[in-house]
Amino acid sequence: MSGSETEIKKIPYGVSDYDKIVTGNYYYVDKTPYLKIVEEAGDYLFFIRPRRFGKSLFLSMMEGYYDVYYKDRFQELFKDRAILDSPTKEQGTYLVLGFNFSMVDPAPDKVEDSFLNHVKNQVLSFIYRYDKYLSDKREHYIKTIKDSRSAADIVSALSGLCRFSNQKIYALIDEYDNFANTILSTVGEEAYYDLTHGKGFFRSFFNMLKGGTGGMGAPFNRLFMTGVSPITLDDVTSGYNIGKNVSIDPLFNQMLGFTESDVLQMIEYYREKGRIKHDNRYLLPVIRQWYNNYIFSPDSQTPLFNSDMILYFLDEYFKVSTIPRDLIDRNVRIDYGKLRHLIVVDKKGRKEPNGNFSRLREIIEEGEIASKITKGFPLEEMDTEENFTSLLFYFGLLSIMGEKEGLPLLKIPNQTVKTLFYDYIIRVSRDIDLLDVNIGKLDTLLHGMAYHGNWRAFFDYFSKRMNASTSIRDFFKAEKVIQGFLLAYLGISDYFIVHSEKELNKGYADIVMEPFLARYEGIKYSFMVEIKYFPKPKDPEVAERKINRLKKEAETQLKQYAGDESFDKTIGKTTLIKLVLIYSGSQLAYIGEG
Repeated sequence: MSGSETEIKKIPYGVSDYDKIVTGNYYYVDKTPYLKIVEEAGDYLFFIRPRRFGKSLFLSMMEGYYDVYYKDRFQELFKDRAILDSPTKEQGTYLVLGFNFSMVDPAPDKVEDSFLNHVKNQVLSFIYRYDKYLSDKREHYIKTIKDSRSAADIVSALSGLCRFSNQKIYALIDEYDNFANTILSTVGEEAYYDLTHGKGFFRSFFNMLKGGTGGMGAPFNRLFMTGVSPITLDDVTSGYNIGKNVSIDPLFNQMLGFTESDVLQMIEYYREKGRIKHDNRYLLPVIRQWYNNYIFSPDSQTPLFNSDMILYFLDEYFKVSTIPRDLIDRNVRIDYGKLRHLIVVDKKGRKEPNGNFSRLREIIEEGEIASKITKGFPLEEMDTEENFTSLLFYFGLLSIMGEKEGLPLLKIPNQTVKTLFYDYIIRVSRDIDLLDVNIGKLDTLLHGMAYHGNWRAFFDYFSKRMNASTSIRDFFKAEKVIQGFLLAYLGISDYFIVHSEKELNKGYADIVMEPFLARYEGIKYSFMVEIKYFPKPKDPEVAERKINRLKKEAETQLKQYAGDESFDKTIGKTTLIKLVLIYSGSQLAYIGEG
């Protein structure tokens, strides 16, 4: 090993404190070049990125840079950063006020008091921290703030104190939409409206924040706010309508997340330190497939890795010196509850899917969707296809992968997100009693497919569960729909990397089950599935003729696809089994090797 263990930089997985990153000897991908870009973009900015994408750490780095409290530590905190040799004039010139709304209790009977206490505590800490910079009349303001029962009034009092003291505030708000969106998804629209409309305390807070930006000597000189969705943003911006949303600005595309160059440098650093033993030819295909391909601007072509996923992967790799058993960090999962209220509706006590469920299915079936990306939209417009698709984009479930007919072409970015989509489809199907399947049993059956080539048990079980459901018949009316459901259930395990419409030898295979050999070296089988569908005829002889014709057609296609030379390398020494599935209505009319 090169160097002692203490000299090796630690993996900053889960660390969002920039001071700790520096003093604790953690590896850091330098994001300080973006400080100038942020300054030049505007004074009051909104920035949306998916969960666990480095937002909190970036805000902490901004605090260390702009806060007058850390001015004398500039050399220490930024000695290895790009900004050190060319700092901006605003470095170390602000009193920084920080809020983190993920700390607010979203329970309906507690949320207002919790929000009030968070704002009060942060403002009082601010006053005590900057005691020497504030007017000697601050005790009057402190008493007013302590006695206040309104977060808006607290902001007003602080604004008055800093205006009187001739001081400038840089406000940093992390996860501004956290508790509001939790209320929306767990309690309902009425509680959400009370919060964000009319005289709701959240709306009043932003109204007062806006008030502190106007007039001579306005104390709130800059504000940077982060979140994961644009819904709350649009509902409160009439109370705070000075913010500029830079989320899909090309200059900000790479501000968070890691480029491939960043990842390669990190891997090389730990390889030199003796912590990584595998060649990049082994590691890179895995991390590209599972963590890459996020693009947040229609005018950018640089894909990004989710930083949390990369740090998680390396942290787990170091424990066992090989590919981690669980490649998905559970912290990056978008809670199903956050989407459920947008997919499932209750009608007279019966749960039913709405149009958004069909959109989720279509995205899995087609693998892509062309859509405008809406910067912000109120809750009442959430039902529109364009806005729901935009929400999936902001959540990190879709990424920009080009353009189609003048619209951004959105695709599922990687295998991690594809697995999340499968999980959502399965959960909705269970939620609305569409298809009740024992997931543990399916996982066992997929193991049998991977190691013993026993495909019939899986499809027999799946077909029996479909036949037991009367609701699913309304859905199974096309080949693509059947393909989408199968993809979801075939994808519950990571024995296989499941592909839809994979291009092979000048054609597109419906479903390809590529063995995950980097993780499971002992897998012996791989699969290629061609699906055919026809409406169920009344005459059995007509059905038989259709089955025979479609069977021959599918077998010809499978033979063509299997001739792809690059695919032959991908599946290694596994035995490829080619399957033909023919559905008549919701019934599996034929299954066999092709």
